[in-house]
Amino acid sequence: MSTDDCQAHTPRDHAPAEALLGPLKARIGGRTPVFFLDFDGTLAPIAPRPESARLPETTRGLLRSLSARYVVCVVSGRGLEDVQEKIGLHSLFYAADHGRCIVGPPGSEVRLEVGSEARSALRTVGRRLESALGTIQGVVVEQKDLSLSVHYRLVSPALHEHVAAVVGELAALVPQLALKSGKLVHELRPDDHWDKGQAVLWLLERLGLTSAEHCPVCMGDDLTDEDMFRAVGEQGVTVFVGDSITCTEALFRVHDVREAARLLAAFATPSDLLGDLSQD
Repeated sequence: MSTDDCQAHTPRDHAPAEALLGPLKARIGGRTPVFFLDFDGTLAPIAPRPESARLPETTRGLLRSLSARYVVCVVSGRGLEDVQEKIGLHSLFYAADHGRCIVGPPGSEVRLEVGSEARSALRTVGRRLESALGTIQGVVVEQKDLSLSVHYRLVSPALHEHVAAVVGELAALVPQLALKSGKLVHELRPDDHWDKGQAVLWLLERLGLTSAEHCPVCMGDDLTDEDMFRAVGEQGVTVFVGDSITCTEALFRVHDVREAARLLAAFATPSDLLGDLSQD
């Protein structure tokens, strides 16, 4: 993204949820919102280790209420079983592994898998990374079904460059995989140009949700979520959560997970949930 592009997409800085409701709803207009939500850092606070992340109970109730009225899809870098277990709701759509594994609620007959031919390569690289990085305290190699993550949030800053170098060297040996960076994480995925944005567009088309009648509302907190923001472009509402990125394609910005939940609550049961969330 160029500097000019960044200036053109500079969102309103850290506005309270209530302040964004007017502009956000005006952009949606008379269309029906369709929600595409990241998990870590958007619905749930970032945790030191992936397995430690917890969805606030109030947010779980909010998602349940929201999905009773609208299509709601969690678009996460986590594996499918992992993110489904963390959320625990069958009424949602899930686009796991950065959108590579998409499933709908029971009876929806929605299912897609992209990049399965790279499973073997991912397993091989995962084992090599565990061996090469196993002596570095704090490294977490997270092997998922159709992607792989190397978390270094708990690693000494003095070793960050070393971790990046090891990951880069091993990734370069496997041309069918692409190396991406995120918030204190390195991601390896099949190199086929599929991402969260493509997953959003696929699901909108699969469900027959046209831009004339439906408005995609995308929320995320990391570089991988920029793919969603670019995909929906001017046809949607895009919200960046937090301040880890100053240059974003998102049109709006909220301060943190709590403000993201308050914004979503306005679409579920406005008066009740906004009041409840203020107590979290």
